[in-house]
Amino acid sequence: MAERSIFPLQQAAQTALDVQNASNLSGVLHSLDSIVTNALWPAARRQGKGTKYVNTHPIVTLFLHKLTSLNGSECFCSECISNYGRATAEVERIAGGLSDESNGAGAL
Repeated sequence: MAERSIFPLQQAAQTALDVQNASNLSGVLHSLDSIVTNALWPAARRQGKGTKYVNTHPIVTLFLHKLTSLNGSECFCSECISNYGRATAEVERIAGGLSDESNGAGAL
């Protein structure tokens, strides 16, 4: 198995924002895999957190929203729209350099 390099959460957040305009499901999925492996799991370990941190991270929420959108199965209920809005705001904050690691807060 090839060794992967770790990259910053800020870069992962910017990628999550950038893929919101993507049209290639396989490219989005590949990016999500890389981010989970190389950014979110290392961040989780540094904070002593685990699977729940990764599974519920707002970066993952944005990627999953995009994947369901590309698949044509996104949900427009008020809860899903609200979750997407909160995740977008949090990811924009992380992309701007205010990571959940730097301020001691956790993921959504």
